[in-house]
Amino acid sequence: MDTVHTQKADHKDLNYKEQYHKSQDDRVEDHLDENYLEQKQRNELTGVFIQKREEAPLLTKLRKQYEITGAISLVFGIFFALSFYQAGLGANALFFTAVMVQLLMTAMRKYEIPLKRGTKLYYGLALLFGLSTALTENEALQLMNIISILILLNISILHQLHEDGSWDFMQYLSKIFGMLFLGIASIGMPFVDSVSFLKRSKLFKNDRLRNIFIGVIVAIPLLLVIIALLSGADMLFGDMTRNVYDFLFSADIIGVAFMLIFGFLSCYCILCGAAAQTGRSEARTRKKADASIAITVMLLICLVYAVFCGMQVMYLFANGLFTLPEGYTFAEYARQGFFELLAVAIINVALMLIITAFFTEKRLLRGLLTFMTACTYILIGSATYRMLLYIGTYHLTFLRLFVLLSLFIIALILGGVIVSVYHKSFPLFRYSTVVIAVCYLLFSMARPDYFIASYLIDHQSRFDLEDASFLTYELSLDAAPVVLPILEDNSYWSESIGYLKENYHNKITHEKDSRDFRDFNLSSDIAARYLQKYLK
Repeated sequence: MDTVHTQKADHKDLNYKEQYHKSQDDRVEDHLDENYLEQKQRNELTGVFIQKREEAPLLTKLRKQYEITGAISLVFGIFFALSFYQAGLGANALFFTAVMVQLLMTAMRKYEIPLKRGTKLYYGLALLFGLSTALTENEALQLMNIISILILLNISILHQLHEDGSWDFMQYLSKIFGMLFLGIASIGMPFVDSVSFLKRSKLFKNDRLRNIFIGVIVAIPLLLVIIALLSGADMLFGDMTRNVYDFLFSADIIGVAFMLIFGFLSCYCILCGAAAQTGRSEARTRKKADASIAITVMLLICLVYAVFCGMQVMYLFANGLFTLPEGYTFAEYARQGFFELLAVAIINVALMLIITAFFTEKRLLRGLLTFMTACTYILIGSATYRMLLYIGTYHLTFLRLFVLLSLFIIALILGGVIVSVYHKSFPLFRYSTVVIAVCYLLFSMARPDYFIASYLIDHQSRFDLEDASFLTYELSLDAAPVVLPILEDNSYWSESIGYLKENYHNKITHEKDSRDFRDFNLSSDIAARYLQKYLK
């Protein structure tokens, strides 16, 4: 009986201990939950979220399929070295652009990514810029052509890998710059992936081949010491090894190897950078600020523009109704304010893009944006008029002609911006890309130096040394068909230009002789043909 009571007492003590420990555990858990919630709220308030970023699925696929990604990058590097090592810009720009387009199409096919609508347009524009590079000898145009090709191909990659239909202008810009920085941040991936691939390959899985490879690595420093000693012991052997050394470590071998490696790494990092953010949410909505801030800013700016634009109409567009300030000519007045007006027009376009992207829509704000658009068109018209006045006095140059093109492009983009204010579905970034690409492409293919020289010759009957220097040094060989006849006609010149003419002839001959089939340039070839004609 006592045993039974003892067992019951022990059982009660056990239950009591279990309940006690359970209550203590619950208190601890509640305390931990409270701490967790408090910490979470603190993190949310301070914007601190510590999360481990998972690698994008496409990036993982791209890195695992190293035999595809590495092969594409290697082909890119090989053709990059073959096309541009010790070569100028000409047909090789078109050829290499075609190689890049083909490699991108191959990559999309291997990664099972179908070509989207619009991608072929980017490819076609890039190829036309490559063709333009082979047609002109103007170095500024060639540089801008190369930059345009790279930008268009990067946009095509973003378009292929992302659902960009809902992106606004600012999101496109952020993605383009993000792709650049992600590509730079991916510089270690080709090295890591190359080592992983070699470890998985049969070469390192085979013990005998692996040992042979290790033996070769160990033997290299010993061979260098032994060959150096033997070269000093025998003159003939020394000459032979010196020739082999000069070949293996020549500037050509090192230069080609450097360009090949650079091309491989660049292509691999660009692909990794583009794939790094795929598979993530593309429809993330940006929280927009209250429109009252933008309305206040716009009201103040528009008041200033109203006064300024009125003065532009009075002084420039209504010539004769009012007079210019004392001591000014129209050319001086034009030169004084042109670049300031151009800067303000660019600021206005940027300001409109920022306001539409980061502030809520209001009818008053939309009206102010419309008024700013009208004022900006007046500024563009004033700047264009000033530049035409200036050209009428001081003639054409490449920079002045390029600025007129820039004003025309800004006017077209501004029209797209105001359309996007009233129609949110308007593809402003694609419209702007096509406008800039097409306008600049036509400008580049037109070989503006030819028309600049023609304009000067048509508006001037006598020339001096300064004019001769401008025609022969500052203009590219695109202008040679116009310049060569003028140089040969002594009736145009008020002083002797014999040495300038000889230098120009040598320049044409050097450009023609220094090029091979890789960097063939049509302008250089035409200039050489004209020179032969006039020399005969």
